[in-house]
Amino acid sequence: MTTLLWIIGPGFPAVGAALLICYMMRCRMEEAVAQERGALAELRSSLAAQRESLPQTLVDAKAEARRAAFDMFLQEFRVEQRQYIHRSKLFFLTRKTLVVEERILFRNLPLCNWVEHRMPLEETAGPWAPEVTIEAGGQSLLQ
Repeated sequence: MTTLLWIIGPGFPAVGAALLICYMMRCRMEEAVAQERGALAELRSSLAAQRESLPQTLVDAKAEARRAAFDMFLQEFRVEQRQYIHRSKLFFLTRKTLVVEERILFRNLPLCNWVEHRMPLEETAGPWAPEVTIEAGGQSLLQ
């Protein structure tokens, strides 16, 4: 019997130690699984938030791209302008007129013909009285 005790005796503490180690490893595994579940929950919540904000982000990106493309398109248009002074004589009346011509171009292609604007500058009456002037805004009387 003492032999049996010598054989079984050390087995009980070994079994007890094995059970204790199994319990401790089980607790560690449960803790690791809980940490992984927490990390997975955080990832799922961030993924859900991104899914909710993704359509609005796409709409904003498309609107920004359209705006940039439209701005680039509008920068291709330009106005070409030229101006000169036109003098005309009619009997004893001399007129000076500022002529401004404009046209719209897309890149180098004209989109319309020249549009002319005339603005009277001054009118003078005859060679015998060059100092008498009829201004465009006010009216001077010929003397």
